[in-house]
Amino acid sequence: MIERDTIAAISTPAGTGAIAVVRISGPQSYGILEQIFSSSSKELKKVDLRKPGSHKAIHGYIYNPQKAIFIDEVVCICYRAPNTYTGDDLIEINCHGSPLITEEVLALLLSTGARLALPGEFTKRAFLSGKMDLTQAESVLDLIQAKTGRQSRLALSALEGHIGRKIAEVRGELLALLSKLIAGIDFPEEVGELPRDDIEAVVESAIDRLNKLARTTRSGRFLREGLKLSLVGRPNAGKSSLLNRLLCFDRAIVSDTPGTTRDSIEELLDLNGVPVTLIDTAGVRVTDDSIEIAGIERTTRAIKESDLTLFIVDSTIPFEEPEEKILELIDNAPYILVWNKIDLSKKDPDQINGSQTVATVPISAVTGEGLDRLSAEIEKWALTGNALVETGGSLNQRQGELCRKATISLEEVLKASALGMLEDCIATDLKSAIHSLSEACGDEVTEEVITEVFSRFCIGK
Repeated sequence: MIERDTIAAISTPAGTGAIAVVRISGPQSYGILEQIFSSSSKELKKVDLRKPGSHKAIHGYIYNPQKAIFIDEVVCICYRAPNTYTGDDLIEINCHGSPLITEEVLALLLSTGARLALPGEFTKRAFLSGKMDLTQAESVLDLIQAKTGRQSRLALSALEGHIGRKIAEVRGELLALLSKLIAGIDFPEEVGELPRDDIEAVVESAIDRLNKLARTTRSGRFLREGLKLSLVGRPNAGKSSLLNRLLCFDRAIVSDTPGTTRDSIEELLDLNGVPVTLIDTAGVRVTDDSIEIAGIERTTRAIKESDLTLFIVDSTIPFEEPEEKILELIDNAPYILVWNKIDLSKKDPDQINGSQTVATVPISAVTGEGLDRLSAEIEKWALTGNALVETGGSLNQRQGELCRKATISLEEVLKASALGMLEDCIATDLKSAIHSLSEACGDEVTEEVITEVFSRFCIGK
């Protein structure tokens, strides 16, 4: 249900800047702002803000009637309902970016009749007003939080409705199928029974498309939350050199002395648009040094906490006990075998028995040879091959679970059809699938889900 009161909030980040934006939205927006807006800085001259029309900028001053003083020179952009972001009247007050000024402007709005907006409440009102579906609303948060160009482009694609349309298309076809089924059940003589081949063709197509969408959930998680990537290997295998090469600056100390890195080092990297946390770990070897042993324990934890491991092997020396120990630490976790120092050795990569080997990549951390391929292999693993390219976007966890839930219901439809069960049974599973897709887009969604989605937003958006 849409709240009809008027809300206000600061929409720009905390801190000092040239310009800040304070937003107010709701049916009383114009009346509230007119009480504290003046066209003159010498005396209070009230202005009818509706006169210039919607989407017009108005220059003036914010006035504090209680203290009889002017607060700031501002430009207000006024938007008339229903052609606004929220669907209600909305005004953006562009003031100078002092935190003191923005707080004073907000306080005046609140004292004059507005209330402080809840996190994400402006976007929540846009969703409830039908300005966007729930996938678009969620993409607003993704766009705000984007840290790479790829993240922002995918979020923008979803904001334009790309993902929502794909889900809605499948839902529409299933709704049409359900209508035919129900018509056949209610009017068997006039309509007749729907051929099972027709049912199966529509359902199989829907399952295929939903599976493609669901496969992007994993990619979407890495793009939104980032990929944790640990670098492991024996001392002097080249872990720190590789870290420095990937970061393009000397972050870790590189030395021929074994055991130089004794603690895990974390750095952030934009890898072709995928946000990556690189973890350089202590070298693994048999040692009695208590500090090195503690470092190796941290290496073990880093592997367990990572999404993917780069197992760096020195190609100039044999594969021996330290490497066997590392394989034990990696256990069943996915890893890329990085065959390092190919500038010093032309030896082919050893055949290492690892069930979770994603790829074997020969490189030179010193010269940079092979690093493009290594980056490509990491990207390919994180983004699940071509799934992201095929769909042109990625689902978040909530959307992905609902698509998988719909797929399970549709598989039950196929089973029921193959067993020759009554159309009532088929229709029940079909309704379940449609409900899941309706929840993904927000057409049928509980207040609890809406509250949870928008609670992750910042105040002011």
